[in-house]
Amino acid sequence: MIYSEFDRLISFSSVHHAIKAEKTLAQANIKAVALPTPREIAISCGQCLLFQAKDQDAVLGGFAQGQVRWSKLFQRSAGGYEPLADFGEPILRKEGD
Repeated sequence: MIYSEFDRLISFSSVHHAIKAEKTLAQANIKAVALPTPREIAISCGQCLLFQAKDQDAVLGGFAQGQVRWSKLFQRSAGGYEPLADFGEPILRKEGD
């Protein structure tokens, strides 16, 4: 799996928010990778960000503060993508988080 150290994927409702999200994380020195949204979860603008679970609270807090609207949050593993939350809903916590 490419970028295996990044175990969270977040999708966006628009390219504008995806670009704003990438800038927000860069300013906060949070490592993230922008990629096309995988076909398995192609429910967004086509751009997503990968980041580490340990940064999840900082990522979502930064997005809230910067008014970045994201679409869906997933846990990412070699087996695929498991939904954790939709925008505006409580985040599910996984064991080890």
